[in-house]
Amino acid sequence: MPTQQELTRVKIRDAAIEQMARRGYAVPLRAIADAAGVSLGLINHHFGSKEGLRQVCDDHVLGLIASVKSDSLRGSAVEAMANLSRIDEFVVPTAYCLRAIAAGGASARRVVDHFTADAEEYVAAAVADGTLRPSVDERARIRLMTLQGFGALQLYFSLRAGSDEEFSPSELAGLIDDYVREHGLALVELYTFGVFAQPDLFNAYVASAPAPGEPSDPSPTAQERA
Repeated sequence: MPTQQELTRVKIRDAAIEQMARRGYAVPLRAIADAAGVSLGLINHHFGSKEGLRQVCDDHVLGLIASVKSDSLRGSAVEAMANLSRIDEFVVPTAYCLRAIAAGGASARRVVDHFTADAEEYVAAAVADGTLRPSVDERARIRLMTLQGFGALQLYFSLRAGSDEEFSPSELAGLIDDYVREHGLALVELYTFGVFAQPDLFNAYVASAPAPGEPSDPSPTAQERA
């Protein structure tokens, strides 16, 4: 059975996640304390600082989403998208990640790096069983899809409302539902059938670009050009 201290830590952590998802990653520590019904001193006692609290929240949110994705992606891609868009527990963690990405810096890199690394195992399994086509640079493809996925959703949120606006969980769920309804079919079509009918552009790019993982040639300096 959890101790009282463990229960208090969980209460503070969960309040912090919801407040950051609602109001942004820079929400004052006082607002988190009020939402959790504790003192600022108790937060510092358990987490050391706001950065320490953020780290614990990051770890919990990313672990939760990884678990949800792992369970949902055992079915088809369409079923996975439909399931994720309807899981209540997924709404606040998704908003939390968007807030962290909007904050930039180490927080954004932590989210993107986690999603990239987390996807590698189940993407490899999907390639092995024929669900996904193999890529010439799998890690780069996964990272690009992560950037595109979060970037598109972040931009959609910004277009619908300011990045500093507070959202309730139901409003966040509504925005995510709207996004899936408006763009879900196009996204599935894009990933299923692609865009170009012929491989000409890909072949031309491969012929002129460095091999995956190799650095491109640096631009010549003014002295070298002379």
